[in-house]
Amino acid sequence: MDLLEFMDLTDLKNKSEVEKAKYICFYRYQEFQENIFSMSEILKTFEEFGFSTPNSSRLKEKMTKGRDKYFIISRSEKNKIEFVPVILQSLIKEFGDKWNDYTIIVSESELIDEEKFANKRQYLDRLIKQINNTYKNNCYDACAVLLRRLFEILLILSYQNIGIDEEIKDRSGNGYLMLEQIVNNAINNSTLKLSRIKNKFNDFRKIGNFSAHGLTYIASKKDIDDIKIDYRVMLEELYNKSGLL
Repeated sequence: MDLLEFMDLTDLKNKSEVEKAKYICFYRYQEFQENIFSMSEILKTFEEFGFSTPNSSRLKEKMTKGRDKYFIISRSEKNKIEFVPVILQSLIKEFGDKWNDYTIIVSESELIDEEKFANKRQYLDRLIKQINNTYKNNCYDACAVLLRRLFEILLILSYQNIGIDEEIKDRSGNGYLMLEQIVNNAINNSTLKLSRIKNKFNDFRKIGNFSAHGLTYIASKKDIDDIKIDYRVMLEELYNKSGLL
């Protein structure tokens, strides 16, 4: 699990200093199989998570003193600390299974600007990372299908944010219409008030459809590149419509 995913999973930004230390040590336990922790490594990880570096002595005292302490002085290395066993077990119980649901996706904004469009919602972040990774690794059919999926999600989120998603629900009222029907509604929807980028919506839908269902169609880099500027404009608009920007 990467740092941003773990921060989102644990709501780390809103934790106290000593709670941050607890979760940071658990992160090191899970990622690097560390059972005992030095204060220097803990402080280093604070920096990696983008937090201010706390006073080492004060933090260590908070972590190891009191009735509800999270750590004890290590039995094997007196200058290091280790989890109180029951605290570690509770963390494993809470997060252990979830950890297996995450894998690191290596991406660097190859197609979609992660600095601008990531860090809004965790599932969107993972989609964006997958899109960038597939583009980087020449998996253009996979990239096209994921682009279509992100586009569909953002349309639905826009309807939800504006409070008109009943217009695109199916007869049961529990699910949503097919993307083609949602696009047709969006293009003509006076409440949604989309710009001229709506004229490109069917292009985003079709490229994913061809890659998912075309018997002989194989997407190329050019197919993706031909839509990427318009797709970028669409992201900006629908992120705003959905309240993500």
